[in-house]
Amino acid sequence: MAGPGFRGHPAGRLLLLLPLPQALTEGPLVFVAVVFRHGDRAPLASYPTDPHKEAVSTLWPRGLGQLTREGVCQQLELGRFLRSRYEDFLSPEYRREEVYILSTDFDRTLESAQANLAGLFPEAAPGRSEATWRPIPVHTVPVTEDKLLRFPTRSCPRYQELLREATEAAEYQTALEGWTNFLTHLENFTGLSLVGEPLRRAWKVLDTLICQQAHGLPLPSWASPDVLQTLAQISALDIGAHAGPPGAAEKAQMSGGILLDAILANFSRVQHLGLPLKMVMYSAHNSARLALQAALGLYDGHTPPYAACLGFEFRRRLGDPDDDAGNVTISLFYRNDSAGLPLTLGLPGCPAACPLGCFRQLTAPARPPAHWVPCHGFYEPTTPTATVVPLLAGAVAVLAALSMGLGLLACRAGCLRDRRCPV
Repeated sequence: MAGPGFRGHPAGRLLLLLPLPQALTEGPLVFVAVVFRHGDRAPLASYPTDPHKEAVSTLWPRGLGQLTREGVCQQLELGRFLRSRYEDFLSPEYRREEVYILSTDFDRTLESAQANLAGLFPEAAPGRSEATWRPIPVHTVPVTEDKLLRFPTRSCPRYQELLREATEAAEYQTALEGWTNFLTHLENFTGLSLVGEPLRRAWKVLDTLICQQAHGLPLPSWASPDVLQTLAQISALDIGAHAGPPGAAEKAQMSGGILLDAILANFSRVQHLGLPLKMVMYSAHNSARLALQAALGLYDGHTPPYAACLGFEFRRRLGDPDDDAGNVTISLFYRNDSAGLPLTLGLPGCPAACPLGCFRQLTAPARPPAHWVPCHGFYEPTTPTATVVPLLAGAVAVLAALSMGLGLLACRAGCLRDRRCPV
């Protein structure tokens, strides 16, 4: 599917995609963050004329929007890939001080995280005997409090202002006018009001059709390949307006840049405190993955498939002084096909193994500045409780285990739950 690229994005331009070898020789791995989309799911909704709507409870016994058996298998396979990739980095069995898992508060992402962990750690794998099976904790926060993986863009005045600028632009309006007749015909076929409505409504029709097609259900005669392709182009236009120019970098600061900033800050905090944490895993949605891709200048109009995984690998270069930004590199990989090798992503102007300082500099325009209130677009000091996200709450226990003192523990406990702190 073709779509708008972010060539004008100051944070990343277009990234290079190359085959990624299984083993990297840059230096020893010191930290990993992976962000993956949930596995295959049932459609999020139906539409009035859907020929399968009366059989929803039979076709999708766990309900609309829920993870399917195929989705479970996809995440199991992804977990096994991560195990093979990090066999020499992670302990053979789960250790809570080494791995932290955060998910959005949705069934499909929580179950995806659990299935992924079942592939990553043998004690959580299917078929284990009752005596040896051990569940692994997955952390979450209520949807209304999630500022890391569920961005509050709908209630953000500044973001909505930038979105209006994008949708009122001549290029957007011209494309939309060209699809008016198509959407009018689609209204007759689906029973939905689509003309003049948010384009997300047309995307939901596409999502329903694709989900049904993927599970072998016959589509109505009007849902031809050309119709599906046009719906995909409409969806790409909508995504481009939400994450691309105008104001792409500022939009990123209110969405995917928050997660990118947290990944970098988590690494810095772990290094500075000498914590044994090795990996942070984020189980999220298509929207979070797209926003993160946009913050990196990576989005090219394609929607990430189910269980797609973006990985950040931090390595320490051998022979360099022990300096956080001076001797650490970041390598990015993207896995969107279980049948092939992952791809490596390279920021223009930086080698595939990008020095940490250079990576921070290149992505700075897309990350929120300190003491910024992004939804209003001005700077002011923020209070410690202004934006609460449980990034590494489990690290509090690690600090206690390292006997760093009750006073320090009390101080860090609040800091570890504050997105502004470099955790």
